[in-house]
Amino acid sequence: MPIIPEVQDRLRAAFPATTDAMLFRAVQEGSYHADHLFDGEPFLNNPIGRDLRGHVRRIGIAHQLNLYCGRGDLPWKADMKPMPQGRWHWLEIGADGAMAHVCRTDDVFEFPAEADSRQDFRLALQPNLFTAAEERRSFAEVLKDVPQLYAWLTFRVGQDGAISHLCWASPAVDHDDWLGHIKVLDQIRLSGAELPPVTPVPDPKDKLCL
Repeated sequence: MPIIPEVQDRLRAAFPATTDAMLFRAVQEGSYHADHLFDGEPFLNNPIGRDLRGHVRRIGIAHQLNLYCGRGDLPWKADMKPMPQGRWHWLEIGADGAMAHVCRTDDVFEFPAEADSRQDFRLALQPNLFTAAEERRSFAEVLKDVPQLYAWLTFRVGQDGAISHLCWASPAVDHDDWLGHIKVLDQIRLSGAELPPVTPVPDPKDKLCL
């Protein structure tokens, strides 16, 4: 996994450690809100309805991230935008020098599964840094030509609704390797802090409603 220090530094500058705990809270609340909706609706809480649980969790997470950014709890600009292809939408997070989309991955270092909803903006936004390196330009020089670093906020939710991993990750342009990768939950623990508590039962004014 060829992590490039210059990319790692730029990724961390765009999504700094000071936001990690609040980011975790927003994502965890979104997952719990979705599960609370399922538990309270018999027509969803059945084998067919539960087939949609992962999708509804992604909606809950996108909703909370959009809410937190909108009210200033997180310092980025968030917007629910149509994808370039099809009728899907995704949450786009804009930071200083970087842009990210939110997606689920099976493990910490896995890439998103191939699907209609995976549309790689990295191909448009990120030049091939390896080719540039072969031309003997330093990565620092190459990154000056990249107005926006592209990243994913990757996550996975366990059976109990708890977030099992949460990462900022910047992909290579033309193959599945990470050029920058930050494990948010590990960074919170390494700072000496505990993961902020999040109740599985949402405040009535915040819960997702049909």
